[in-house]
Amino acid sequence: MIHMVAYDLTTPNDTAENYQLIIGAIKSEFNSWCHIEQSVWLVDAEVDAVTVRDNLKVYLHQGDVLFVVPIQKSWASWNFGKERNDWLKGRQF
Repeated sequence: MIHMVAYDLTTPNDTAENYQLIIGAIKSEFNSWCHIEQSVWLVDAEVDAVTVRDNLKVYLHQGDVLFVVPIQKSWASWNFGKERNDWLKGRQF
């Protein structure tokens, strides 16, 4: 199942070190991922959105924001880039 993960680190936790912590968590918690934008990722995981959230929220601080939603087969993009489009096209929905 493909999930979109979006987060926002709030002051005083919006440091380069804290961003690297959540980025490292995404890369280590999920075998397959795609970086979409600054704080938006896609992850391929055989778990539900609640489990994805719970796996990542331990890397965040009180006041930080995390949003996880499953993506269905029907998706569209524009100026998304070949690498990101190919990653999505290669996933099972």
